[in-house]
Amino acid sequence: MTMQILTVSLYGKNGQRRDVTFKPGSVNIITGASQRGKTSLIHIVEYCLGASECMVAAGHIRDNVDWYAVLLQFPDCQVFIARAAPMPGHKAASACCLLVEKAVSLPNKSDLRGSTNVDSVVSFLTRKIGVPEHVTEVPEGQTRHPVTIGFRHSRYYLFQSQTEIANNEILFHQQARDRIPQNIKDTLPYFIGAAEDDRLSDMQKLRSLKQDRMRLVKQIKEIDYLKGDGLQKGYALLSEAAELGLYNSSDLIPKDEVLLEHLKAISNWSPSLDAEMDESPDALVALEAENRRLQNQRRSLKIRLREAQEYSSSESGFERAVNDQMLRLQSVGLFEKFDAVPEVCPVCDGPHKGGSKFQSIIKSSLEELSEKLQGVGRTKPRISGYVNQLLEEQSEVNNNIRRVKQSIGKIRSQDGEDELRDDLNTLRSKLAGKCSLYLESVDWSDDSGNLEAQLALLEESISMLSEKLDPVALKERLDAQLNCISEDMTVWAQELGLGYSNHRIRLDASKLTVVADTPDGPVTLDKMGSGENWMGYHVVTYLALAKWFIERSRPVGRFIFFDQPSQVYFPADKSDSGDLSEIEKDEDRIAVKKLFEWIFKIVSELFPDLQVIITDHADIDEPWYQDSIRDKKWRGDYALIPKSWYEDSETTESVFYAHLQELIARCKEEIDYTPVYFIRMIEELGAIKAVSKLVLDSKVSEGFTKLALVGRLDLSVEAVVLEDRWSSLFEEDVIQAAKSKLGKE
Repeated sequence: MTMQILTVSLYGKNGQRRDVTFKPGSVNIITGASQRGKTSLIHIVEYCLGASECMVAAGHIRDNVDWYAVLLQFPDCQVFIARAAPMPGHKAASACCLLVEKAVSLPNKSDLRGSTNVDSVVSFLTRKIGVPEHVTEVPEGQTRHPVTIGFRHSRYYLFQSQTEIANNEILFHQQARDRIPQNIKDTLPYFIGAAEDDRLSDMQKLRSLKQDRMRLVKQIKEIDYLKGDGLQKGYALLSEAAELGLYNSSDLIPKDEVLLEHLKAISNWSPSLDAEMDESPDALVALEAENRRLQNQRRSLKIRLREAQEYSSSESGFERAVNDQMLRLQSVGLFEKFDAVPEVCPVCDGPHKGGSKFQSIIKSSLEELSEKLQGVGRTKPRISGYVNQLLEEQSEVNNNIRRVKQSIGKIRSQDGEDELRDDLNTLRSKLAGKCSLYLESVDWSDDSGNLEAQLALLEESISMLSEKLDPVALKERLDAQLNCISEDMTVWAQELGLGYSNHRIRLDASKLTVVADTPDGPVTLDKMGSGENWMGYHVVTYLALAKWFIERSRPVGRFIFFDQPSQVYFPADKSDSGDLSEIEKDEDRIAVKKLFEWIFKIVSELFPDLQVIITDHADIDEPWYQDSIRDKKWRGDYALIPKSWYEDSETTESVFYAHLQELIARCKEEIDYTPVYFIRMIEELGAIKAVSKLVLDSKVSEGFTKLALVGRLDLSVEAVVLEDRWSSLFEEDVIQAAKSKLGKE
């Protein structure tokens, strides 16, 4: 037994838990009318096992459930997985609660914590059922990505929903979704067992061997390339050395022994180091620094020269203005008149007596003007000398700059020659390396033989692994195994009386359908006609695969979920009780009973390794069927979600409170007993909490003892808890405690 289901639980927003319990290794029936949540069981289980989307339909379940949970049985432990319900508008939630124990006690809602996520849960289940690391292969020329196989891919073989089990166009769970058919085709060979568990490691080993082979082949080719025809490659290297100046002799075809000596000398060549090369970078740096200093000096001289020239121009302008004035005075003979007769006025030439004050003022001004003209004349030679000095300094700086630039150019020209020399040295170094490699491989006989021997061993290993991993061989193994499965499919189809069962029935892995091989050619499932055939071949295929998985110890869960297999017989719009009498045709009633009897037979033959869970409308009145019903029949007000969960909570509390008041009144009237302590608890805690606390108390209450003594435990709160009308208001531990006190375990 790899993995089977013990319990499916729903945790309501009201804090209560609803459990549906199953029995391992047997057929489990959940029967009920439509719209009672039967189909939702598949979606809940699949959601807890890592589905990417919660497919539970909108309605009471979605509106009233906070957590979905499943309890799984493994050979060595039990695993409890709870997954949070999606938030409104979301497809799924990631938060999960994972418990792994020898025997798990179902936690209350208050104990649930989102301790992990759904990816971790799927990874855990992948390891737990024994799926090793395995990646599917993509044929050459195809662009799809490989698939890393995990537990989620095994779910295709565990579920058949109501819309799938009688579908003539699809065979496997979720096959109608995008990309799922290719995923099934890619992973089926592994789950069937055609692709061994160690196939991935073998593929990695094959890739490594091929890399080693490539390396050896490359080494052998290099040796062959170096060998050439005898020593012909050596002579070619010697000619190349002559071109590069490493061989000066005119004898380019010396004897073999001399050739090897020359090549050995060439292989030891190394470039000579020129001492001047070490100094040139420092000289260049110094010259560039001097060039920058001279450039700055030239800019400074240029500024000083411009200022001096501007000053000289302004002095020349002043001198011209004064000279012009003197020329005007000379033109009227004013200077001569002052020096002539003192009694004659120099301005009007008229005679005057005595000295004239005005005449003395004019004479003083003329003398001052004459002195200024002489000062300008004395200053002008000094300015001209300063300008000439600056021009000489500027000329000298320019000459120095030219000399420095010539020196820099010379050094840089030398650097170009050095680069050419470096290129030549590079070619010579490469040639020396070629000669060294050639000399190392010139004695090639032993090395080449060892490499070729290693290559031969690698080729043998590669051939064996390639044959083992050959996709054609993989397909042949898959076909052979499907032929074995087809034997059960054919026999079982005959037992059910399905159409075309007188021919060989097989599973076509490439088309993902059932095929009947007739003399006129293959007939696929969609061509077989009748819902009875479609449903029957789905059930036959799934059970045949389950048997194969069990016998071959494949890592697939040991349960199958069938939803509504009898739908092809029941008139859904008229059916009420699920009794076979509601089926109009006698042969259909016989077919339904025969189908279930056959499923029971196959599961019994595979006991305890297979669990089958069937949610169905049918309610066959036979002991073997009734004994397999695992929950109260989901008809009337009873369903997966208790009605009290979606009724108004205040109304439910008040109705229950009123019922307790009636019960208290009956105690007073019928046995003259007033439960004072219980009445006070109800007022303080409320009806539901008061009853829960009283029932869970390990001490037997005074009221319970009183009722027991008079034989009226039917009036006890424990009896109330177990009534169908009120049991949905209480947690499972309260119900169990009530059963224990009343001796009804």
